[in-house]
Amino acid sequence: MDNAPDICDKIGYHLSELGKWSVWQNIILGQILSLLICATNIISHFINTPPYAILPTGQSFPHYMFLCAIYTSWLAFRRGDQGLIAIIKGRGWRYLLLCLIDVQANTLMSTAHQFTTLTCIQLLGCVAIPVALALSCLVLGVRYRMVHIIAVSVCLMGVGGLVMANIDDKKVDGKNQLVGDMLCLGGAVLFAIVTILQELSVKNTDVVEYLGLLGLFGSIVSGIQMLLLEKQTLLNASWTETSVLLTPLTVCQFIYCTLSSVYLLTMGTTALHLSLLSGNFYTMVFGMLLFKQKFHALYFLSYTLTMTGVYTYAIKQTPIGSHIPAQRYRQNNRSECQIREHIISSTSPENTSEMMSTFSTMNSGDTFPLSLSTNTTFTSFYGSHDVLTGHTTTTA
Repeated sequence: MDNAPDICDKIGYHLSELGKWSVWQNIILGQILSLLICATNIISHFINTPPYAILPTGQSFPHYMFLCAIYTSWLAFRRGDQGLIAIIKGRGWRYLLLCLIDVQANTLMSTAHQFTTLTCIQLLGCVAIPVALALSCLVLGVRYRMVHIIAVSVCLMGVGGLVMANIDDKKVDGKNQLVGDMLCLGGAVLFAIVTILQELSVKNTDVVEYLGLLGLFGSIVSGIQMLLLEKQTLLNASWTETSVLLTPLTVCQFIYCTLSSVYLLTMGTTALHLSLLSGNFYTMVFGMLLFKQKFHALYFLSYTLTMTGVYTYAIKQTPIGSHIPAQRYRQNNRSECQIREHIISSTSPENTSEMMSTFSTMNSGDTFPLSLSTNTTFTSFYGSHDVLTGHTTTTA
């Protein structure tokens, strides 16, 4: 019976978090990203189907060039250890590896549009969620609280609703849908890996550095791959019609890449992928308007469950390993130990137990799994802040 008030206090505390503007900022930003990824998928579906030019790699090249023109130029004007040349010498090969994965992820997802339906691509893209969960634990040392586990479960129930709604869809005529499904699965896994590395980069360095190096190396990799694989298509393409679609696609990709980097600073990879699930519903709505897809009542149930999971997950931020430098977070996001010390020092002894019950959700027993060792190859991919500082001192 004594546990009942504690459970009620936890629920009341979590619900009170929804009244904070910072929580709603993350939720709104997540839905903006979801709309952008929805628009990107729809435009990409048009580009990769006749009569338009089929450019799985080439359609992302303007996006990388746009990033290069803005953020790489920004880096070029920096001086010292944060300048473009110093960054390339110090850790340029890591960004090159990231860009190789990112270009291949975009290529696989774009190629999948030629073989399967837009609905299947949306559903199979949900494979990125379990991959993001696993890699967040292994790479970032994330500790999930029970509220996060519940939120992910509710979101996956929403995905199940979409699967049930589309289980009777007809196969794609004249195409090998299995090939498209496999391409989509591969692209979703690579997309999750890229997002993990993106979060690791923006929290260890800064957003401008990540976007600048992504634009630089992404332009080189996608440009070479485009010339090798799509040269004939480039020569024979009707650019009058294709450019009409490439322009809004590039804008959507550029805004998504910029805003997702900002989103990952305060939330995380898992929260991002959960927010993108609502894009499935938006795609279904546009699919009914553009592709004459059938309406199903489970669409609304799926959207409701997905958004409920997103709201629940956004209530509490996930603690992460110590390899992410604390100064990269907002100054008001203090560690749990600091919060406890502040409460104990500023509260009289008789009120200490009462105040500590408010933060009972921060107990180690309420998290899953335990934080992993941060001295690993994965977590030092971009180099911790201490490693980067030590390298700079040695070089000097």
